[in-house]
Amino acid sequence: MRVRGFHVRRTVGIGEYKLTDVFSGLELSPSLSDVFGTRVEMSKILRHLKLKVEPHDSGLWLDRDTGTICIGAKHLTSAKTDFLYLDVVHVLVHVRQFLEGKELYDQAFEYVERPTEVEAYRATVTEARRVGMEEDEILRYLRLDAADDSELGKLMEKIGVRARR
Repeated sequence: MRVRGFHVRRTVGIGEYKLTDVFSGLELSPSLSDVFGTRVEMSKILRHLKLKVEPHDSGLWLDRDTGTICIGAKHLTSAKTDFLYLDVVHVLVHVRQFLEGKELYDQAFEYVERPTEVEAYRATVTEARRVGMEEDEILRYLRLDAADDSELGKLMEKIGVRARR
C-alpha cells in the first residue's frame, strides 16, 4: 500500500530543513486537517515547521525544548514510506499538543499510557485505517515503538487495535 500524494526526499544530508521540503503531500491529508482543526490552520503550521536530520539511527520525534521535529538519518533512508507517513502523522499530533502547552513527556505515566501518546497513536491508527492499511500491518508499525510485548499489549488495548486470531 502506498499513501497517495506523500513523498519523501531520502537523500538529504545531516542538517536542518523545512519539514515540507523532505516530506511533501501532507497538506492532502484530511486527517491532518482534523488534527489542526482546519486545512488553513494546518497549512500555516506546516509552513513553519523545521526538520532536523540527525546522524544516528533514531526514528522521528519532537524536540520538547525547541518544537523542532528530528529524525535519525538511517530511519529517513531505510524506513518504509507508509511507516514514515504514520510517524509524521504521530509527531504532528505532538506538534499540536506542544503548541497547546501540553506536557509531552510526563514521567508520571508509562510511555504507552501517557495521555499525549495515546492521543497521537489513536490519530495515527485512525489514519492508517483510513488509507487502507490492514490490521496486521498496523500491528507491525506499533511493534516498532513498543519496548516489549507487554507494552505493545497495553498500547493496543488503549487505542483499540486487536491482534488477528
